[in-house]
Formats: sequence, C-alpha cells, structure tokens
Amino acid sequence: MPSLKTQVELLFGGRCKRPPQGVHFAPGRAVLLGSHLESQGGAVLAAPLALGVACAWGIRPDSRVVVWSMNARQKDSFHHDRIFKCGRSWSDLARGACAHVAQGGRRMPGIDLMVLGDLPIGEGLASSAAYLTVLLRSLYDAVDGYRSRWELAEDIPQIEREWLGRASGRVDPYTVAAAKPGDALLHVDARELDHERLPLAPGFHVDAEESGVTRPADATGATQRLRELAIALEEARSARPSLASLCDLDAEGLAEIEGSLGATSRLRARYLVGESERVRHATTALAATAPDAGTMATLGRLMLASHRSLATELDVSTPEIDSLIDLALTKPSILGARLQGDGWGGRVAVLQKDAGSVA
Repeated sequence: MPSLKTQVELLFGGRCKRPPQGVHFAPGRAVLLGSHLESQGGAVLAAPLALGVACAWGIRPDSRVVVWSMNARQKDSFHHDRIFKCGRSWSDLARGACAHVAQGGRRMPGIDLMVLGDLPIGEGLASSAAYLTVLLRSLYDAVDGYRSRWELAEDIPQIEREWLGRASGRVDPYTVAAAKPGDALLHVDARELDHERLPLAPGFHVDAEESGVTRPADATGATQRLRELAIALEEARSARPSLASLCDLDAEGLAEIEGSLGATSRLRARYLVGESERVRHATTALAATAPDAGTMATLGRLMLASHRSLATELDVSTPEIDSLIDLALTKPSILGARLQGDGWGGRVAVLQKDAGSVA
C-alpha cells in the first residue's frame, strides 16, 4: 500500500486539480517508560510509530482556508482574517493553528490543507500532537517560515489550551517533531527539552495494541492525578525545602522523607521515583553497548514493572487492561507491555520479537 504521504498527495491532486506544493508527515508515539513524569521535569522513553498523520498543502488564489479531514470525510472553510471556533475539535485545532501562524503580522495566503491519518484518535498515542505538527509545518511553509521542534513544543500546548480548553504538555509535540524515519527509540528530557536517539536490538519492535477499553471522554482523572503529584512534591518539600522534583530522588532519598507524606502522596511519590529510576536504568542499558536479546528482556521487565506501578501506585489502569497485559505476556514473543496515555483505557505498548526472529 502507498505511504500516507503518497495517498494524501494523490487525494489532494484529485480534489484540488493540481499537485500539492508540499506534504508533511508526523508519527504517533508509544511511551515505553516515563508517563506522567513531565510535570516534574522527568524523562520519557518513547518509540515513534509507523502510524501517523500526513498533510498536503497548496496556495489558493483567494483568501480562504479550506481544510479537508479525509478521515472524518468533512471539509471546513473560513477566511484567515476572520477565525472563530466552530465546535468541531478537528476543525477548531486547524483554525487555532491558522490563527497562531497569523500572529505577529504574518500575511496568511489562502490555502488548501488536506489531512489523512492512520493513527487512532484518543488512544494515548499523541494523535493531536501529530495532527497539529503537520498543520503547523504546512502553514509555516506557506508563509515562508520555519518552526523548530522546540518552538512547536511550545506552540501546540498553547493552541490546544486556547482552542479546545485542554491542558497538554511539551514532550509529546517535541517527540513527534523530533522523530526521524528509522528512529527506534527517543529518550526525551522534559526539563531540558532535548533528546537522545537509542536503538532496539535487531529482531525486536514496538507495537501499540488495542485494549478494547475506551478512555474517558473528559480529563477529570488526569487532572486529579496531576494535582496529586504536585501535592506530593509540596509535602516532600516540608522535609526537604530545596527539592526541585520528586524525579530527582532515588529510593533511598524517598525513604528518608516518606514520613512527611500523606497516604496518597506516598503512593504517587513512589511511582514518580520508581518510574524515573526505570527510565534511567533502561537508558543506561540501551546506550552502554549494542543492545541484544538480554537488553530487550531487561527493557520488557522494566515496562511491566512500570505498568504494575501505574496500576497500584498511580491507580490509572483498569482490571480489563491488567488482564490483557497478563495474557499478552504468556506469549513467548512478547517481552513487555504497558498502558498508554493518561490512563483508564486506550492502547497498550508492546515490546516483542519480529515474526520469524530467532533472537
């Protein structure tokens, strides 16, 4: 089957009766380790996915912006100098991207934007970040501009907040924008907003499997967990005022201050500290030498330990997902698995051997 970029290029030509002036692609990502650490400056170990979003664009002769969502089979059209919310999430994000690019006196031309993706929406794979990345790159191309991955990581949360009323972080858009074809893993430092590329061993890959559990439509649970993590840090500072982040502690350091934490904060702190150590352990193992089957077994164990901690210390899993992961791990080809996104549903990241691999 043709790539998404080729598909959307052909669709653009058929619909607009001319070839596009540019095509962009951004992948989704699966988090192997490091969920929920961004708010305290922790690091994330993520795998860029083959699934993603592509956007073809071309200048129009008039002043209208026309956006086609080929997945939704819908079209939106508006004047770039009169942009307001319309109530459809995909369209409001596109309108927000146009309004953002037009800030600072940039002269926006009329433009056709056609978007096509195979990345599941709302399942914890950074679909919004991928969607906005390709839209912004296309729009900046149209105004002879450029946006770095650092700038996109600042732009995208702002657009989501202003146009959807949704809080999001910088790590997902940074990861999506930094990923290059062939990348196996990215270790992303949320505090410095930088990354290191890391390999998987030959014969292994990461998939994002369906769990069959739908994530809640609202973000109440995720907002509550974010608040609880912040409270845990506040309580920890009563014992150690100079502490910048719970991610900076190791298990011994946490044990020294656990007496100052309430019952819920103690659990949340254990997750943060344990997950930070798992990210460091995995990164060290992957970077030390060329990874082999033993390294992959270690990574799989860390992923499983991460999921157990998500379930018991952060309380964001479900019995159905826990059972699915237990069942998956009975297969010899699967080394590790963990929940994606904020929790309570969505996809499961799976580390497994390639079909036919003897690794």
